[in-house]
Amino acid sequence: MTAHTPAIISFVLFAVAAAGFLTCGNLVRMLMFLELMLNAANIALVALGPAVKSQAYVVMLFAIAAAEAGVGLALIISLASAFKTLEAGGIKELKG
Repeated sequence: MTAHTPAIISFVLFAVAAAGFLTCGNLVRMLMFLELMLNAANIALVALGPAVKSQAYVVMLFAIAAAEAGVGLALIISLASAFKTLEAGGIKELKG
C-alpha cells in the first residue's frame, strides 16, 4: 500500500459523501454525510502528512466533529418538533 492510496480513498469518500449530502433530503442523512466528509478530511490529513502536527489537527477535527454532531442533532430534534418533518424540503419558513 503506497502513501497515495489513503489519499485516494479519502478523496473518493469525500466525493461520495458530498454527492449524498447534496442529493438527499432527510436531515439525519445529511448530518451523517457531513460526518463522513469530516472523516474523509481526517484520513487525508493523516495520509498526506504523517507528522505530529497533522495528527494534532486530526484530534482537533475529532473534537469539532463531536461538537458538530451534538449541536446538529439538537437542531434536528428542535426542527422535527416544530415542523413535524425531517425532510429538508418540508421546512419552508424559519421565523424567530
